[in-house]
Amino acid sequence: MGKEIFKYPDTNSSRAKIEFLNRKFKDQKIAIVGLGGTGSYILDLVSKTPVSEIHLFDSDVFMLHNAFRAPGAIDGTLLEQTESLKKVDYYYQTYSKMHNGIVAHGYNVTAENIRELLGFSYVFISVDKNKTRSILTRGLLEIDVPFIDAGLGVMTLGDNLIGTLRVTSASGIKNDHLKDRIGEDEWEENEYATNIQIADLNCMNAVLAVIKWKKLSGFYQDLKKEHNSLYFINTNKILNENYTA
Repeated sequence: MGKEIFKYPDTNSSRAKIEFLNRKFKDQKIAIVGLGGTGSYILDLVSKTPVSEIHLFDSDVFMLHNAFRAPGAIDGTLLEQTESLKKVDYYYQTYSKMHNGIVAHGYNVTAENIRELLGFSYVFISVDKNKTRSILTRGLLEIDVPFIDAGLGVMTLGDNLIGTLRVTSASGIKNDHLKDRIGEDEWEENEYATNIQIADLNCMNAVLAVIKWKKLSGFYQDLKKEHNSLYFINTNKILNENYTA
């Protein structure tokens, strides 16, 4: 008998009688590149599925501001270790209490080591530098690993915040839309210079990304098969683009 995925039984799926659908995640190997606000919520959601492995990639330490845009409530005493406590180690300690497949990598994915992702089922990209995002997407296409990129841009307008959440998926089969959706301009050079992060927006960005992954995995019905979605905060509308014929 193989190793159990969860530390305890998934009675939620059995109560809903959807175990047969959850089997679509079996043996999937997932990577999350970037464990900031959005990446941490992606982990929170993916850890509740029976994927075989969830690999976390991030070199950053867990800082005080991270506590205010992360799932759950971090123990204040841990924040005293912020000079040594890496994000991936904190999230490994937290989510390994539930899921047996969490693997922490305390370094960034770069053009030099991206082949470590060869053979992964899907990669979630949740980084805050567009240049890094561009390097990752190009590298993943070269090794033929499908990915879902999540990004948000928020700015002040008078005494309100406005902005957009984006989820872009691509693979070796469909990627011609990337050049118009994922740029290389850095935050300092574009309109979202403040790089504002809000927990609810990080959470929603993650939810949209995970729903897209579940559609690609056949868990949810997908009639539109869009490869780029934009959610506009001030109009509460979602625009779907780049449909598969």
